[in-house]
This record gives sequence, C-alpha cells and structure tokens, in this order.
Amino acid sequence: MGTRNCAAPAVSTGSPRPSLGASLIDPRFDHESCGVGFVATLDNQPSHDILEKALTALSRLAHRGAVAADGKSSDGIGIHTAIPRDLLLASAGISLEAAQRLAVGMVFLPADAAAASGAMRELERAVTARRFTVLGWRDVPARPEILGEIALSTLPVIRQLLLTDTTTDTAKHEDPDRRLYLARKQFERSGAAGYVCSLSSSSIIYKAMCSARLLPEFYPDLADPRFVTPFALFHQRYATNVAPSWDRAQPFRILGHNGEINTIWGNRARMTARAATLPDELRPIYTASGSDSTSLDEVIELLARNGRTVAEAVRMVMPPAGSGRQSAFLAYHGDCIEPWDGPAAVAFTDGHLIGAALDRNGLRPCRFFVTEDQLIVAGSEAGLVDLDPERIVHSGRLGPGQMLLADLERHTFYEDEDLRRLFDSAAPEYEALLENTTLEAVATTPALDAAELNRLQLGFGYTKEDVNMILKPMAADGKDAVWSMGDDTPIAPLARSPRPVYAFFRQRFAQVTNPPIDSLREACVIQLHTRLGPWPHILNKRERLPGLSLSSPFLSLAQMDALHSRRHHLAGDLPLAVLDCIFSPGCNLVTAIDDLCEKAIELVRGGAAILLLTDRGCSEHAIPMPMALATGAVHHALIRSGERVRVGLAVEAGDCRDLHHAAVLLGLGAGAV
Repeated sequence: MGTRNCAAPAVSTGSPRPSLGASLIDPRFDHESCGVGFVATLDNQPSHDILEKALTALSRLAHRGAVAADGKSSDGIGIHTAIPRDLLLASAGISLEAAQRLAVGMVFLPADAAAASGAMRELERAVTARRFTVLGWRDVPARPEILGEIALSTLPVIRQLLLTDTTTDTAKHEDPDRRLYLARKQFERSGAAGYVCSLSSSSIIYKAMCSARLLPEFYPDLADPRFVTPFALFHQRYATNVAPSWDRAQPFRILGHNGEINTIWGNRARMTARAATLPDELRPIYTASGSDSTSLDEVIELLARNGRTVAEAVRMVMPPAGSGRQSAFLAYHGDCIEPWDGPAAVAFTDGHLIGAALDRNGLRPCRFFVTEDQLIVAGSEAGLVDLDPERIVHSGRLGPGQMLLADLERHTFYEDEDLRRLFDSAAPEYEALLENTTLEAVATTPALDAAELNRLQLGFGYTKEDVNMILKPMAADGKDAVWSMGDDTPIAPLARSPRPVYAFFRQRFAQVTNPPIDSLREACVIQLHTRLGPWPHILNKRERLPGLSLSSPFLSLAQMDALHSRRHHLAGDLPLAVLDCIFSPGCNLVTAIDDLCEKAIELVRGGAAILLLTDRGCSEHAIPMPMALATGAVHHALIRSGERVRVGLAVEAGDCRDLHHAAVLLGLGAGAV
C-alpha cells in the first residue's frame, strides 16, 4: 500500500527557494546553510559503493560547508550508515555468532585519561543495566596528522563500544535501540564527561571537524572495502555564529539539518513544561547547551523511541501547512505538539527507514532521484552523485511541507501523498480521538457607558495616541494599524513617560535573509487554530484530545462571557477557576504576584482544567496587576510545580490593546486572550 511506481516518468513537485545566508542572533541558534542528503538502495543490499557515493556527494557540497583559514578544519562533517559488522569484529578480534546482534557506541571521550576511564565505566554500567553484554572497546583508527590546527586542538579520544544483546526472548523484550536510547540517557544523567555520537544496533555515525575530502582519510574505516552499508546519510555544516565543536558536527543521532528553527525558544519552553509528565528514564529531554538542530534531533528521537516511527515523529514536529484539513493523523498531532518551524530541510534515518522533509515554509532545497536499479539519491543539490540519465526513472524536488521516505526492510519508496495515506491508515481511530467542541458566542455583550469606559481607560494607562492611532483603525477597519518601518521613540527602560510592561518585550527570532512572510505566503502557511485546556500527552497516541477547539486564540467579549458563565458543551469536563489579577494599594506587587502563583497551583491541584486570569474586578480599591507579569509568573510557577500541562490559561486583560500586547501574552503562556 502506498508504494511508488519506480517506472514513472520524471516529474517536478515544487519549487523551494534556497537560502542566501544567515545573521547573528543567539549563541544557541545553529544558523546554517548546510549540505544534507542521503544515498540508499531499496533492495537493502549493503555495499561499499553506497558509502563511496555518499562520500562523493559530501565532497561536492564544499560550497555549503565552511573551511577555516588552515584549509583543513571545518564547522563539522559526518556520515550516518549501517553498522559494518564484519569490519568492526575483525579489527577488534572478536568472534560473534551470526544470530547474535551487534550494537555499537561511537563515543567522543575527553583527552584526560582519568575522565575518559570514568566515562567508559559509566557507559558500560548503563548498557549492562539494559541487558547488553560488553564485548570490548575499540580504538577507532584515525589520522590526526591530516587535521587542521583548530580541529586538532580539540580532538577527543574516539572509541567504539562493542555490545551484544543478552535478551533471548525476542517475543517479550523491548526494541534494542530503545533500550540503548535509555542507556544513553542514563549516561547523560550521570554527568560523566564524553559525548555519545551514536549508540545503536542498526546504525553508526562517523563525524569530525575536517573538510569533506579529508573525512575518509581521517577515518581509515571509511576507505576500507569491508565497510558496506545499504544507506548513508551525509551532512556538511556551515554555522555562522556557533563555535564549532566535535559534538556539534552533524549528522546527529537521527537527522542532519539544513536551516534554523525560528520557533526554538517556544519549542524548548513547551518541552520543559511537558517534562513533568515524562518518565525520569527519558531525561534529559534536551541538552540545555545544545543548538536548535540538537534540540530538534532530540525531540524527534524522543518520539521515535517511544511509540512512533521516525517518519511519524518528523511529520509531527514538521507538519505541512493547513495540516488539519488534510488528514486525521495531522489534525490530531497538530494539537498534540506545536510545529518546529524553519526554514528547515532535514534528512533522517533510524537504520530501518530513511527519508527527507521540508518544513511548511519550504525555504530550503531538496532534490531527489530514483534509478531503475532502485538507488535513491536525495540532497541539497542536483549532481551530488554521478547517475546515468537513461537509468533515472523518477526525479523531483520537495515542496513546502513535503516528505519522502524509503523503507529499507519493505523495499518501498513513499512520496508525500503516499505517506499521508499510510499515516492515516495506520491508526484510523485518530478521527474518533479528535475533540472539536468550540466556544460559541451565546450572547452579545452590552457596550460600556462613556463614563465607565473613560474610567477604565485611565486606570489601564491608555493615552490619546492609543485610542486614536490603534483602537480607532481596528474598530473601523478590523485591521491592525499599519506603521512605517523604524521606531525612533526611546526604548521602554529609557522612556520619560511610563510605558506598559508589554513595551519592554521585543520579538526575538532567527533573522535570516529569506524572503519575508508576505500576505500570500501568510495565508497559506499561518493558522490561528489552537486548543484551550489541558495539554495532550505527546507519548500517548491513543488519548482523546482534551480542551476547546478554537479557530483563533483571540476571543471576542461574547466568547469570553460564554467561558465565564460555563455556557459551552465541555463545561462539565473542563472545570473553570477564576484568578483575579488585582491587588490592594497597600500591598507589595511582588508579594501579590507570589500569592497569585500559589493560588494558581492550589486551584490546578484542586481540579481546575482552565484558569481564567482576569483584571475585570479592578477599582479604586483594587489595582490591576500588569497582565504580562501575572501571566508569565503563573505559567512558570505551574511549570516549576509540574502542573502546567494539566491546565489551559485564558487571559482577560484590560491593558492589552494591540496585537503586540496579545502576542506577548501568548508568548508568556496564555492559550487564549
């Protein structure tokens, strides 16, 4: 089902636009213009030729990488392949019966002998606890003399841990790669020095900080004819603002990534909030000092090792635009986890499946070719591998949000529509798990009289400019006021007149020289749909989606009234608690915020599924808290207490009067405003 006829004529499926570069924003942003791709054969027959083709492709991506002034050091380069069993066992002098599984850890260890020994013991302890037997350690043959000065100065000790699976009851034991994943997490929790590039029974990663042409020279294993593999994922890295290091070279454990994740701060924050619902054995969820590419890889690996395939995991975090209209799988998971938006192109593999995908913006290139002898080549450029044009039976390029996949065990090639049908058919109950109850406006809210309106505007610090230049255009045209570029007013901390708390915040994103999000692209890519209520568990794909389904996080006064009065169909399932964000003039604001947070935690532990933060009760005896402070404080207090995912936050704010204010509230944790 869902197979691709490899005899089909060549077609083109989209026109992604290439990146022109990147600018400096944040030291944990891995801004890149990289080369990434893979070579694989659908017949799943390992050969050294596949590896050679991938190394050739890698050397032809030099313009997408970076080479230092020494002419040899690079920002990172690597290759992800199947385990060359015969080569590793022979070179290590180890005998292993054919029926016994070989697993390998590729490890960067510190140069300090004592620290390296401690890390090795800790890793052995972790894998032994997961029912693997240590066969021995292998010093990976390497030629440091070919490295440049920069790479050589930070060269780690590179060793391989050879293991075999001691579990004999295959009907009951867990997936060996999941057990190895848990063993690596245990190693990371221990705080031992060292970095595990890969720890798997199906694949291995060789990476370094040398130029592409030098990779097989630095690692003689890669030039050995006994190194055979049915697939090879390759990556050449160019990072404009992250200090290169051996561990930051790609591919990572699942993917190689070309681009940047513009939404990374929000993505990480949401994963931090979810951590309380995940077992301790899965922690750390992501590496705090890692780049955005590292975090993306770690979250995909988390999903892929806990109930999803690697293809499903990639599709969850990088959905196409308008996904809810296209399939039940996408609609369901669109409310389970937020998109990790690029521009981004990724190639990914778990040793059994290999594929490539673009995020929904589609601003990174990925071309692919299929030959009549079932060879698949995908990558950032055409011409990476020399192919006979007469033998190419299908070719194309990925468009925004599209994906392709090769199942090496089933010898099947899937394109985007095939995958959509495959994901939907694999779990037909997704349609039944969707909860689409919305919040309807049940009554019209009467207008305030002029005196009351004037009192409230004065109380919330409105100015004549706010009323005339912001509110009037929105009321008259239903649109946000349009301003010219630039802002010559003093920044909020230096302003002479008081500014709202919202003015102390500015949009923060990975600003690159990609085309701007114009109105046409915005209409296709951006959606306002959200869900208000408890968060679904990202590892439970059989859980009914909780909460109200909203077409927009911006609620009308009538919708807010319906929420206040519990006049909606899920009122019985979603207990509402009102949190008054006001305080006495005689009270300290800091103390009032602390009290508010304690009350919020108490209400959630008491069963509240929606918290409504409101300053509606303000008066001359009750001062409204700045809603940005109140929302952010409650959000983080709930995260620290482990309760955040159990509740949705709705905010009713008198001081919120333009789109920037609303965006700040949403960024600080509000689900609806």
